Amino acid sequence: MLPYAAPGQLVDIGGRHINLRCTGSGGPPVILMAGLMHWSFVWDKTQPEIAKRTRVCAYDRASFGFSDPAPQPLTIADVVSDLHAALQAANVLGPYVLVGHSSGGLEARVFAQRFPLEVAGMVLLDTSYSAQNLAVVNMPGYNGEGFEVDTVKNLKCASLAAHGPLDPSNPEYQSCSYSLPDGAPAALRKIWPRFFTADYALAKLTLVSSLSTHRYDGADHLHLGDKPLVVLSRAPDRDWPKGAFGRDLRKQWYAHHEALAHLSSRGVHRVIEHSGHDIEGDQPQAVIDAVDEVVRELPAKEKS
Repeated sequence: MLPYAAPGQLVDIGGRHINLRCTGSGGPPVILMAGLMHWSFVWDKTQPEIAKRTRVCAYDRASFGFSDPAPQPLTIADVVSDLHAALQAANVLGPYVLVGHSSGGLEARVFAQRFPLEVAGMVLLDTSYSAQNLAVVNMPGYNGEGFEVDTVKNLKCASLAAHGPLDPSNPEYQSCSYSLPDGAPAALRKIWPRFFTADYALAKLTLVSSLSTHRYDGADHLHLGDKPLVVLSRAPDRDWPKGAFGRDLRKQWYAHHEALAHLSSRGVHRVIEHSGHDIEGDQPQAVIDAVDEVVRELPAKEKS
């Protein structure tokens, strides 16, 4: 975990910087794309192992982690543009294997939509799907909690942090941050509060809004041909709402993941037992194995 307590390479993408942490060597480059609340540190259990096999890069979105704030409200399209610019500026050239968790999975598909020749394969970890929030709020039994509550909370946190990150002694700190990962070293613990800024809260808010629009529907209907694709879903007994709504949501979630696996003729969908939504943390070996599987299936010319 310790390396994630400091920036990797702060890549200039035109007057601002994106934090890119690359380790290992060889090809194809594997790009790790974290979920909505997270940044590069969540790959601490997977990146070191993948780096034993090939070059692997984790990064922080604008306004997240060690990256500079976004110059405007952050959308999925902005995230993809920033990532592509950072990879090019750092001379990390594709084709890539994209590994996307949650909303990072939708970002991976938008990346593949925009730069199809630069994507060799994908691993999607309990991925979000396009217009996910619209689908969920229209499901029978939806009680209004969730997205609206998150919107209010993020706005409140942004207001509270307007003059700098909240001090942990502030009663609102806990609701505007989240707990450190297990085993986090003292160096990361010391700087942890600095990450929960107004820019971070606003970026989360606008990224959630990106899941409430049909703008990215095309990314869920890609034609990936025979590019290797692995879609992993959380276990049926983990991280689901209670009652009939939870059962319906789980059914819809798995149906979307199964459909995404069919974007490629070599796509597969697996449910990972004993894992909640954060598969990279709960079952990191499943992620490592999926990346290995995708890399093995690539043509030799894409592994050099």
